[in-house]
Order: sequence, then structure tokens, then C-alpha cells
Amino acid sequence: MKRTVLILLLYCLPAALVAQTKNHRHGEEILRLENQWREAQQRNDKAAFDRLLSPDLTFVGTSGSFRNKSGFIASRDTSWIPRAETYTSTEVSVRFYGKTAIVTGLGATTGAGVTAKARFTHVWAKSKGKWLLVAIQRTEASPNP
Repeated sequence: MKRTVLILLLYCLPAALVAQTKNHRHGEEILRLENQWREAQQRNDKAAFDRLLSPDLTFVGTSGSFRNKSGFIASRDTSWIPRAETYTSTEVSVRFYGKTAIVTGLGATTGAGVTAKARFTHVWAKSKGKWLLVAIQRTEASPNP
């Protein structure tokens, strides 16, 4: 019996390692895209927004506002909120469910009138070989309770 279990483990181990390696590569790719997203926000880079955001994006802001892709990009010009000087992300976690990646973390902005922290959830989906951001949810994080 022990020998059978050992043989099964040896046969399954390569498949598990391949899956883990594949997710590791995808995880690195998603983290690179997250960094591009953060930089695009800081620079207000509409070309990057267009490249990173899915045509059917849903965005829910900390105020509860709801926007689609075009509404999000347009809001970057018309917003009364001042531009942040910095955007940082910490506590970032990436999980995969097939061709979908769920990223959670804590985002922070600095600058006059915009210093804030918010928990975020980003949903990336891979379609036609390309990862796109399909959903964003932000929730204001309270200062230390």
C-alpha cells in the first residue's frame, strides 16, 4: 500500500510542479500589469488605461460611484478630486481561477487633499492571450481602529 501511494505521488508531482510554475509565471505577469496600472493612475496615462482596461470594465469607487471604461477614463479629466502625488500598493495577493486572476491589496495615495488608504480588489481576465482588468472595487480603509 505504501509503495502504491509513493508511486502515485511520484507520478503526480511533476504535474503539480508544472501547475505551480505556470501560476508563478502568471503571478509575475499580473504583478507587472498591476504596476503598470498603478503608474498609469499616477501619470493619468489614458493610452495605458485603454490598453489595460477591458471594454466591459466595471469600476466601483470608494464613494460607491459606478463607472464603465469610458466613464472611468472621462472622470480622470473632470474629477474635482486633486491628483495624487504617489500611488502605492502593499499587502498584494494574487489568486488564480482558470483564466481569471483576483488581486487584493491595500492602496495608498499621498498629496494635498488626497491622502487616503483603500482596500482594493482587481479582477483580471485572460482573453485571446491578453490579460485585461475587468473589474475594480475600492473600499476606504479606516485608520488604525
